Amino acid sequence: MAPMKKILFSLLILSFALGCSAPLQERVLGIWERTSTCTPEGQCQDTPADKVQKLTLLRPGLAIYENPEDPERQRKIEYELFEKDTKSNSPEILFRFLNLGFQIRYVILKADKDKLELFNPDRNNTEIYKKVGVAPE
Repeated sequence: MAPMKKILFSLLILSFALGCSAPLQERVLGIWERTSTCTPEGQCQDTPADKVQKLTLLRPGLAIYENPEDPERQRKIEYELFEKDTKSNSPEILFRFLNLGFQIRYVILKADKDKLELFNPDRNNTEIYKKVGVAPE
């Protein structure tokens, strides 16, 4: 009977450990490349290799946005993460382009170690990013 309890206890601990993931703030940090944009109907358009946009999320709330079509190519922006009490009842991230005077709000659909899915309610599309690096300290 005692060995059975040890096995069950070990399985319980193992399932708990596997079910735990890093906090959302930790999961979104890193260097991300937008791979595609999808419509609500599920039709996705891949981003051409020469037009890939990069998003580097740093701490605390600082980010770098790189767009090959932008004359400045690289912009330092701010971001704020909201995990509770949002319009969508899901985690959201708000990017502020201070020097341009606008902000973009996204609903975080998925954030794991190698994939980030952000829904833009204003454009009614989902942007899919893959992680290509860790955020510099």
